[in-house]
Amino acid sequence: MSLPISREIHTPLGSLNVIRADSGMTGEVLRLLREAAQWMRDNGLTQWRPEQFEEEEIRNYFKEREVYIAMHGDTAAGMFTLQSGDPQYWGRRNNESFAYLHRLAVAMPFRGAGLGGKLLKFAAETATASGRRGLRLDTIADNVKLNRYYQSQGFRYMGTNDVGGGRLVNLYEEIKLSGDQDTVRLQYFDAADFDCLRRWSVSPEFLKQWAGPSLHFPIQDEELRRYLAGANHPAESELLVYSAVHMATNTVIGHLSLAGIDRDNGSARIGRVILDPEYRGKGMARRMIGEALRIGFESLELHRLALGVYDFNTSAIRTYEALGFRREGEQLEAARFGDRYVNLIEMAMLDREWSELKPSMAQLT
Repeated sequence: MSLPISREIHTPLGSLNVIRADSGMTGEVLRLLREAAQWMRDNGLTQWRPEQFEEEEIRNYFKEREVYIAMHGDTAAGMFTLQSGDPQYWGRRNNESFAYLHRLAVAMPFRGAGLGGKLLKFAAETATASGRRGLRLDTIADNVKLNRYYQSQGFRYMGTNDVGGGRLVNLYEEIKLSGDQDTVRLQYFDAADFDCLRRWSVSPEFLKQWAGPSLHFPIQDEELRRYLAGANHPAESELLVYSAVHMATNTVIGHLSLAGIDRDNGSARIGRVILDPEYRGKGMARRMIGEALRIGFESLELHRLALGVYDFNTSAIRTYEALGFRREGEQLEAARFGDRYVNLIEMAMLDREWSELKPSMAQLT
């Protein structure tokens, strides 16, 4: 990949010029990376260490990668590198038709101005302009906040890899929109999304319909914090909790979880599925469930995904059947709603069924 691109980008702190750097800027790169690593150390993060960055290593970047720096006048405000292929981090998932981003860093005075997101967008556009299929990156697996950041920037989780010594990284790939105005992404649910669940859960009965007995009306923050405790570590947690975001409007429109993740038997359960009433009847539920299936079968490499749905929820049943879920059985009078008991329909899909169905679901994933 050899495409020197320079372009102006705009931030609340002013305009910056992103340039293709050469080895004459080794000092600026070294300063940016050591500063970022020191900030990580000061905040208890172990992704980078200041002493790992040495001048000789940085000089090699210019031989092995493309180095881009965002300049604010004569000041280096941020940077990233691009390379072709990344077998060390991506292992068997490596594909040299993608560009791989590393060393994304923003100088302290420019943090909070959205520069990181603008550099990611610039990197994705550069990858496409150079004829690559898209942009990929990795981040430390145990930093939930940082993983959510990359998800919020339009990257989807592709898997987790051990890059040596038990150091786990999560792998991400840019979501290609291709003119689709209804693309949905999943990003980790956190406190910023609590009010959405409260707003959508209009009654005790409806809350029970989508959450079962796991949450109580009216939903309290402390209950949601307990719900999230220990979640969202794909290689370790038994629970992954997501918000669904409509990418064209950057609006949170839904919620779901992958629960009971059993890595030994390769199984999990999709649950707590709810969609903003304003987005119902538009195919959004199929899209968010489709992405959950992709994560379960391809990123987590599970064998079986199951779910349960109450028999009166006919629209949900139609959605699940349209996606390819099979009915496996029915728990008679499993839950009480008012003065009546209702049945719980059990449904499931296997990985080989997903493989057969996936071509027809390309738009959903």
